[in-house]
Amino acid sequence: MSYFQINKIDAIGSTNSALKDSYQQGVLKHGDVLWALDQTQGKGQRAAKWMSEPNKNLTFSLFVRHDELSILSPFQLNCLVALSLINTLKHFTIPAVTIKWPNDILSENKKLCGVLIENLYRGAQLQASIVGIGLNVNQENFGELSRASSMRLCSGVQFDLKEVLDRLLAEIEKYIKQAASYSILLEQYNQALFGRNESRLFRKENQDFNATIVGVNQEGYLELKNTKGVSSLHRLKEIEWVY
Repeated sequence: MSYFQINKIDAIGSTNSALKDSYQQGVLKHGDVLWALDQTQGKGQRAAKWMSEPNKNLTFSLFVRHDELSILSPFQLNCLVALSLINTLKHFTIPAVTIKWPNDILSENKKLCGVLIENLYRGAQLQASIVGIGLNVNQENFGELSRASSMRLCSGVQFDLKEVLDRLLAEIEKYIKQAASYSILLEQYNQALFGRNESRLFRKENQDFNATIVGVNQEGYLELKNTKGVSSLHRLKEIEWVY
């Protein structure tokens, strides 16, 4: 039996929300995947909406139980998923793919994919995670979103959604079964990190500042070095990219 069990539906508000409801009802199994051809209320980081044209992109969520994984830190799952996406896009010859901390995937500096991981706790114990993925596959028009792109726009090729999904799930399964050490995954994540060793513009508390990206540590914090050479660590939602 396949590691992942795919439930394909025509339309839904949010695949993450639907899986969370199923989890609370106690009916989810490790490896369950909910794939919607049309997701009308997709969620992104910072409560942003993920907008996607029906039947042209991949919008799905998968459920993993942490007692089935060799996970030392919640951010280890982020690394695993991001690297699976990088490998999948490289397989389909998408050029210049990088990871924009924490979970966006870019091609030639344009966003192809967003990931939203929602961790589920019992008390202080991490029990499970819902991994929501929105991957732009065949969409060609993004309106005013000048920094958005798709696999089709990057390659000129029309892709079969199921083929892309199967490849991506196979990459995730490979990483789960390999149970590579967190240090190795984190090193690979940092090697693919967008803007690493470059000066970029960020915003914190309504103040813009330039800083050089050093990398991401095991807690998932972004290490930056300011113009005076002083390093600092930043949690998700503490800072935002300006570019």
